[in-house]
Formats: sequence, C-alpha cells, structure tokens
Amino acid sequence: MKNFGLLTASYKTTAIEIREKLAIPDHEVKDLIAYLKRRCRLDEVMLLSTCNRVEIYLYARNPMQVMGEVETVFKEYFQLTEVLDFKFKQLTSQDAVRHVFRVTASLEAMIIGEPQITGQVKNYFHLSVEGGGCGFFLNQIMNRAFITAKRVRNETEIAKFAVSISFAAVELAKKIFLELKEKVILIVGAGEMAELAVTHLIKAGCSHLLVTNRTFSRAVSLAEQINGSAVRFEYMANHLETADIIISSTGAKGFIIEQEMIQKCMRKRKHRPMFLIDIAVPRDIDPLINEIGNAYVYDIDDLQLVVDANMKTREGEAEKALVIIEEEISKMEGWLVTLDVVPIIKNFREKVLGLAGSELQKGLDQLGDISVRQERAIRSMINGFAYKLLHQPTVMMKQKAREGAAGFEYLQTISELFDLKPVNEDQAPRKVINLNDKKN
Repeated sequence: MKNFGLLTASYKTTAIEIREKLAIPDHEVKDLIAYLKRRCRLDEVMLLSTCNRVEIYLYARNPMQVMGEVETVFKEYFQLTEVLDFKFKQLTSQDAVRHVFRVTASLEAMIIGEPQITGQVKNYFHLSVEGGGCGFFLNQIMNRAFITAKRVRNETEIAKFAVSISFAAVELAKKIFLELKEKVILIVGAGEMAELAVTHLIKAGCSHLLVTNRTFSRAVSLAEQINGSAVRFEYMANHLETADIIISSTGAKGFIIEQEMIQKCMRKRKHRPMFLIDIAVPRDIDPLINEIGNAYVYDIDDLQLVVDANMKTREGEAEKALVIIEEEISKMEGWLVTLDVVPIIKNFREKVLGLAGSELQKGLDQLGDISVRQERAIRSMINGFAYKLLHQPTVMMKQKAREGAAGFEYLQTISELFDLKPVNEDQAPRKVINLNDKKN
C-alpha cells in the first residue's frame, strides 16, 4: 500500500463554497486525468466528485512527494491557483485504503448509510477507467472497496432505518397499515417536504394520491408529476373521509385540519385507521385529533425523535461495518505482499519449464524416429514432473512473502539457488490476480 495516496476535500474539512469550485463535471474527467498524468509522475489516478466531497486517488512510486504537485496542477487546470487558499487533506498507505473503503461503504457520508454513495463512487470509477486513469492497482483497490460495501450492506442494517423526516413519516405509515399499496394518500401543500414524502410513498408502492394546495395550479403541477389527482383547497374537507394517510406541509398560521373535521370523517369511515403526518411549522393539524380512536397524529418533533433514534441505531451498525472494513483491509494487505513475490515465481517457473523443455528436446533428438503417441507420452511425463516440482516451492514462496524479513531471506535463497534474474520491485505483474482466488 506504500504507493497509494489520496487527496480529499469533504464537508468535514472544506466549506461548500470551496467544494463547489473544486467540483469535477463528468465530461471533464477524461481530460483532467490526461492532464494530471502528463504533468505529474503518476502511474494511475482516479477522480471522485459528489456534493459532499472531491477526491483524487493515485498510485505513484512516491505518493508523498507527488501529492503536493498533483494539488497544484489540479488547481491550475481549473484556474483556481489565486482563488483558493486551502489545502487538500492527504492520506497514504493503509490510511488511504481505509478511507476509500469507508467512503464507498457510506460511512463517511453526511448521513451514514446513505445508499446512493456506492453508486456515485462506481460512476466515477467507470469514468476514470474509460479515461485511462485506473490500471492494475486502482482496479484492485476499487473492486475490493465495492466488495466491502456489499458486505456492509448485506451483513449490517446500516441503511434500514429512516434518518430523514419525510422518510420517517412513511416508515411510520408502514407500521400502522403494514401494506400501503391500496391506501389513499392526501397531500396538503406542495412544498419541498411534501414532495419528498410523496417520493418515498411512491417507492413504497402507493398509487392513489390526491394533492391539494391553496394555489390550485401548484397542486395540479405536483399531481401531474406523481400521476395523482388535484383537489381544490376549498373542497378538501369533502375528501378527508376517503384518505387513509394525510400529509400536511403548508405555510398556514393556524390549524387547517381540526378535531371536529376528523371526528365527522371517522364516523363515516367506521373508525378505520387514519394516519395524519404534520410536517409543517407552525403546525397544520390539531394535536387533539390524537384523542379520537384510530386517528394517529405525528408532528415534526415526533418524527425527529424517530429520526434521532434511528440515527443512533445506524451509528451502532456502523461499528459492525468498521469490523468488516478492517477484515477487508487485512485481506488486501495479504494480497499486496504476495505481489512482491509474483515476479520471482514467474522467473522460477520460466527457469524450471525452460530447463525441462530443453532436456525434453535433447531426449527426443536422441530417440530419433518415434510415433506421435510415444512423443506425446514423453512430453506429458516431463511436463507433469516439472509442474509437480514447481508446486510446493510456489506455495511456500507465497506463504513466506507474508513473513517479513524471514520471508525475504527465503526468497533470496530461492533466487540464488536457481540463479533467477533480478526483477524491478516497482514493476507490477502483467497478469491481473483475482482477489477472490483462494487457490495457492
């Protein structure tokens, strides 16, 4: 991991006024990668840009030396040298890998467990691959990061608890009705909070949607977006009895849904449950409605309590996710140390197979005229012997590579015994090794 480094500017370290100037549009990724690789000593580079972070992942012989240069060139590209007086945060080696895994698994998100994060990382990874930035090393790092994110999603419940007001409202509706598909929802108001709640309701399977608003044209506009029906505000009371769920978010200064209105509705509904969600400030729905049987009112403070409890639950699940990340980092480290031995193994195999092939040809020349079947049998015997001879030393070299100094002495002895050619330790093997390959 010593050749891996990253630069990051996130909501934790950098104000949004600066992040928006650093933002990398999709169509700029290819050109920026080419510019960075040309101007800096980079073997590989990947870019990531979301509303909450801008990051540059790089693979180089000496990342600590090159990261300052990358930052300067990055600012030059966007002509920000004189505009921005700030520094990217720098991470290298294991800290950098851990950060990538945390970001991809949504542990560094503003809202822990936010499911869109992994998709955003994948998008910029693919853009960076297409732009020629990601090679052998970054491909392996990111593939392992995606495996880690999948484990976090499947083995924890980090994304299963509502942590937004509108989503919490829908989750409560599910607990009351179990099945929302056939329920009628009345949306009172057409503001942002109401739209967010509608979005979550549609995802939950709701299809019977009514929208009302003091400005009827806005009700019509929202209804068209969600394939619902608009209701004039002055006729809202006529539709209350059909509504199973009422979500209200207006700018009114007094209650627009009062206790007496719901009492009349509940008699006509034969006291079938009604769920009223008040996400307006000041409140739209009279809290005394809670005194009516089977009528349930939740205001924004009630929902915030749900959100806070769920956030604590997510934080607890994040602790489980950290264990998974450390396990995957350990696997990554185990794989990386074997990279050093791959060139030695390759040379060892070439040496043994070369000797076997040479001696085989000498033997065949001495035997003279033999049948095709006989030659095939001799070749099979020699090749079988060579591969069996190679097997155990190859297994041992991979094992010893994980033992530090003692392993290095073992590899040095093998190299001397078989007079193997010295290899450039910075040269990455051409064959891409599958991280999930459990074979020796």
